[in-house]
Order: sequence, then structure tokens, then C-alpha cells
Amino acid sequence: MARDLTALFEEHLERKKFFKPHDQILIACSGGPDSVALFHLLEKIAPRYAWKLGVLHFNHQLRPKDAKRDEIFVKKLARRFGVPFYHGKGNVKKEAKKEKSSVEEAARKLRYGFFLRIARQKKYSKIVFAHTQDDQAETVLMRILQGTGLRGLSGIREKVFRGPILLVRPVLPFTKKELLSYLEKYSISFRTDKSNESLHFLRNRIRMKLIPSLRRDYNPRLVEALSRIPAIVTEENDLFSELEKLAWRKVLKRRTGRKVEFRRHVFLKLPAALQFRMVEKALKELHPQSGLSFDAWERLRRGLSRPRNCFSLPKDIDLALTSKNITLYKKKRPG
Repeated sequence: MARDLTALFEEHLERKKFFKPHDQILIACSGGPDSVALFHLLEKIAPRYAWKLGVLHFNHQLRPKDAKRDEIFVKKLARRFGVPFYHGKGNVKKEAKKEKSSVEEAARKLRYGFFLRIARQKKYSKIVFAHTQDDQAETVLMRILQGTGLRGLSGIREKVFRGPILLVRPVLPFTKKELLSYLEKYSISFRTDKSNESLHFLRNRIRMKLIPSLRRDYNPRLVEALSRIPAIVTEENDLFSELEKLAWRKVLKRRTGRKVEFRRHVFLKLPAALQFRMVEKALKELHPQSGLSFDAWERLRRGLSRPRNCFSLPKDIDLALTSKNITLYKKKRPG
């Protein structure tokens, strides 16, 4: 007889040691099946560990009527169990236009900004998210299709710090099917986001079209296989991260609000892989949504041997070469 998901979930938490007794934990809940299942799983075992739970919900204002119903649903869920409810909203389309980014990118920025702000204000130490094994597989496959390196293949991380706040994905080893079965077993209701069925979004096309085809024609256990890749590359990526920290300390000359300056002679002695990581890190320091494709890096790399040069990079950032320095800086916007 199959064991109940609650017991498997609790064993997973005990093994991973994500939480300690008396922890204050915020649950990001959209109202969809995954996050509702996560809420119920945590609520069921929280008393044994004296955890203080809270619920976060963010309205992206992309589906006005449905989004309001989602908010009301999550608010009622929190109230029914006597859990504090924190909700926010943001104009995602306006943010995407302002930052010249995708809607998905703008939504993530606003959502996570709100979550972290509430965690700090209300003194919660941890935020949990309901990413599943299916989400991990989709992420890995999407990044392979876009062309990625080790960091991309690391996929969705189980835990990561944002300052003092720990972000945790405690249901990452479990499948969406397992969570849906749990909801059905206990007759737990949830909301359905129709935008998840839109083929306009790449992730949806991968989930609805590509993965079923690959599973049918090549590997019935495709999701499990893809979700194993991050675990396989994590140790190599951790090693690179340590090398990156050492290289950063050696190469960095100056860091201000709008500028990152490298010692050129030190930078040019680094292996190409670390040079790429230095530029990527500098870009992220200047703008969290910035980045560099492999093709763009190859073009930039070919120009690094010139005595002087200038390159335009994403998010209004320029890179300038002089005889002594490599400088990345934000361009000043008109007005």
C-alpha cells in the first residue's frame, strides 16, 4: 500500500533539515494545486514543530477578474486555518515595458520583491515555494533548448539565500501527479490558472507539447531523468562558484553604484570560463535581469585583445576597455 504523501514529505524535511523548531515560514500561494497542496502539507505538520506559518499572495493584474477570485480564495484558505495572510499587487505589463523585459521576467521581479519585503517587515526567516519535479524538468529542458552552461543545468535550486531570508522549494522531489492525488484524496479544492494552458508561453509549450512527445517516443521516465541533471552537475557548479569568488577578489578594482571596474591584466590571465563568469557577475551586480548569451560573449571575447574598445551589453550597460581597466557601467538614461 502506497504511503501517504504527508509522511513522505515530513521525512524529506527531516532529511534535508530545511527548518528548525519555532521557525517562522511564509508560504507563497497562488491558489493553484501545487501551492495549495504545499500549504496543507505544512499546516498539517506545523504544530509538531511549533512553526509559525504565514501565506503570501501576489496579484499580477494580468487576469483582472480571475486574479481577484484567486486572491479571495487564498485569503479564505488562510483565514480558515487561522494563518496570517499578506497580499500584494503590481502592474506587470507596465513593469515589463519600463524594464524592456518579458512579462514573465517582470512578474517574477515584482512577485519576489513583494515576498522578500513582507518577510523582512514581518520578521519571517523563510519563504517556501511549490516548485515540483515537473517544474524542474521543464526548466532544465527549456534551458537546454536556449543553450546553457553548468549554471543553467543546475535548474531550480532547493534552497537559496536572498540576504538573510532563505527561499526553500520543499516539494521539488515530488511530481505534480503526486500533489494532485493528495488533493483528490482529501477533497481539497484549488484554483486553475487558464494562462497555464496558453501556448503563447515557451514553458507551456514545453510542458504540453514537447515533454509528452519525448516521453512517448523516447523515454517514459523523461521527467525523472531531466530532474536528475541538476543533482549531477551541482558539485561541479559549486566548485566553479568557489573559483569564481577567488577570481572576483583578485580581478575587482572598484565597485560603485553604477560601475564595476576590473584590473585588465589580471582579467586577461583568467581562463575564458572564469572571464565569462566575471562579466556575468558584474552585469548582475549592475542589473539583476541582465546577462550575456554565449554568442555575445564570444563576440566580446574576440575584442578583448584590442588596446581600447567599447561594447553595448543588455539592460543599458556598456563595457569599456582601456590599457589598464575593463569597466562595466550603467548608461545614464535621458532626463
